[in-house]
Amino acid sequence: MSQPPPILSPESSATTNPTIFLRLRESDDTPRELAWDQFAARYADVIGSFARRFGARPQDVDDVIQDVMLGFFLKSPTFVYDPAKGKFRGYLKVCAYRALSKRLGKAAKFRGKPLDDINPEEMAVDQLWNDVWEQDLLRQALHLIRQTMGDTKTFRAFELYVVFDQPAEHVAEKLAMHLNSVYRAKEQITRLLQEKVATLKDET
Repeated sequence: MSQPPPILSPESSATTNPTIFLRLRESDDTPRELAWDQFAARYADVIGSFARRFGARPQDVDDVIQDVMLGFFLKSPTFVYDPAKGKFRGYLKVCAYRALSKRLGKAAKFRGKPLDDINPEEMAVDQLWNDVWEQDLLRQALHLIRQTMGDTKTFRAFELYVVFDQPAEHVAEKLAMHLNSVYRAKEQITRLLQEKVATLKDET
C-alpha cells in the first residue's frame, strides 16, 4: 500500500481550494502527490492545534495528525467535495475529533468529560475548532504577505510592533523610521491581512 508523503512544515503552507480534491483523485502519482503536499501543509497545523487544546502531549499530537492524514489519504480516491453539503472544515473537525478520541481514549477530556460522551457537533467544541481555524488562517495570511513583501521595513515594523508587541517608538528607532511610518505599516498590513483572511475563508 502506498504511503502518504510526509507532513510539511508551516513554511510550505499553501492555500487550498476545491480543485485540490480533484487532484487528490488523479491516477497519475505526480499531481496527486503535489496536491497531497498542499493538503497536508494546509491542514496539519489546524489538527495539531485542536489536539493540543484537549491536552494532548507532543507525541500524541503528531500521532493524531498522522491518523487524520492517513485516514483521508486512504479515502481521497473516492472523496467528493460538495460545498452544498457544508464546508470541508466541518468534515475535518469530525475526523480530528474522532482521531483524538481513538488515540487518547479516556485520557482525552473536554470540560471534564471523556470525548466519547460528547457530541463533536456540540457548540463548545465547534467554537474551539473555529477559534483554532481562525488563528491558522491568520498565520497563513501573515506568511503569504511576508512572502510577497519580503524583509521590507514596512513588514518588519508591523511584525515588531504588532506581532512582538514592541513599543512603536522603539520600533521606529530600531528601524530608523518615522513614528508615523510605523503606524502606517500597521494600518497597511492589517488591511492586507483582513483581505487575505477573507480570501482564504472563501477557499475553505
